[in-house]
Amino acid sequence: MKKIAAIAWKDVRSTVRNVPALVMMLVAPLALAALLGFAFGGGASFEIAATKVAVANGDTGSPGSPTAAGCMVAGLLESPDLSDVLRVRRVADAAAARKAVDDGDVAVAVVIPADFSRVVFGDDPDATSEVELYENPTSEIGGSIVEGVVGQVLADLNGARAAAAGAVALRSDRAGDPPAARVAAAAAETFSRGGGTASALRITQRAPRVGKTENEVSVTGAVLAGMMVFFMFFGAANVARTILTEDRDGTLPRLFTTPTRHGTIIAGKFVSVFLTVLLQAVVLLIAGRLIFGIHWGRIDAVALLTLAAAGVAGGLALLIISFTRNAAQAGAVGSGIYLVLALLGGNFTGSAQTSGVFAVVQRLTPNGWLIRGWDATLRGGGAGDIRWQLLVTLGFAAAFFVLAVLRMRRRFA
Repeated sequence: MKKIAAIAWKDVRSTVRNVPALVMMLVAPLALAALLGFAFGGGASFEIAATKVAVANGDTGSPGSPTAAGCMVAGLLESPDLSDVLRVRRVADAAAARKAVDDGDVAVAVVIPADFSRVVFGDDPDATSEVELYENPTSEIGGSIVEGVVGQVLADLNGARAAAAGAVALRSDRAGDPPAARVAAAAAETFSRGGGTASALRITQRAPRVGKTENEVSVTGAVLAGMMVFFMFFGAANVARTILTEDRDGTLPRLFTTPTRHGTIIAGKFVSVFLTVLLQAVVLLIAGRLIFGIHWGRIDAVALLTLAAAGVAGGLALLIISFTRNAAQAGAVGSGIYLVLALLGGNFTGSAQTSGVFAVVQRLTPNGWLIRGWDATLRGGGAGDIRWQLLVTLGFAAAFFVLAVLRMRRRFA
């Protein structure tokens, strides 16, 4: 163990003294985060993609009316006038709608109850019905749009109920059709007694639990999280390439001639990569807090995500150098792989509102799971809320390390 620590410490100290490497590992991600953050004003979000909505219309209609009120709500959401901001699809039931939100397929679910038309067209003034909005907490704009549309429909229906109630009341008092002014006055009185738009038909808002609090995520925070993950891979590659450099210069073969076991030497190299990247992440986290005022989230989630990121970055860097002949080749191949993973994983775009093919591709990369984990953590999620992101990332890390060890044992046997 002491030999592993000695080898790792020597490599870490050498990296810390390498100014160009430090610039790439620390200055570059901070500079990019600052530039993009300032460009977008450091605001909470800059994504304006159409919001995906699932509608579960359970309305069974009313015996006295040929029209189902639930179809009116769903039809307005599907209006061509809203097609630029809402992408609506029908689902079978409330459970399917909520599951679509939980799985990230849609941002908002609208659940119309079975008794909706009976309340709207019924003659019971005390009857109530609630339309449920089940929202992804990250979809603030989309949720507000859907709430506004549904709220307007309910307001109109409540007004119609009030007008009908007023007309019935006047007609029962005196024979014949009452004057329009009397109907309007009675309707207004009935509507006001019912509490305005919240009388019989109401909106109930729900959301999946992602933690006790949902914090606003700044553009700078989201960008720095993506840049940190991106440059951690490059930081790991810088340290891992020293193995090839030492192999070329004869330092590594001379180490293999000592009584120290080959596995111990390779383990020391592995630890040095992990510790260097971990130190890089800690410095970036502290700098982000001090310079940009970023609140990274709960300490347990931040610590676990940082460790997982260091593990997967180190594992992939070691796997790449185990298959390349020299440091130059490792740099070229590694840079290409890291850039592709960053583009597919969302390092430059974030994870909010991603769906469809891009969301599937994002889940095939370790970067994508890390970005999703940071998104949840920045919003206040704890370790339990990012357990799947952590498990999948650690799975990638373990696979990379095992393959790297097997390959390097054969190479340096």
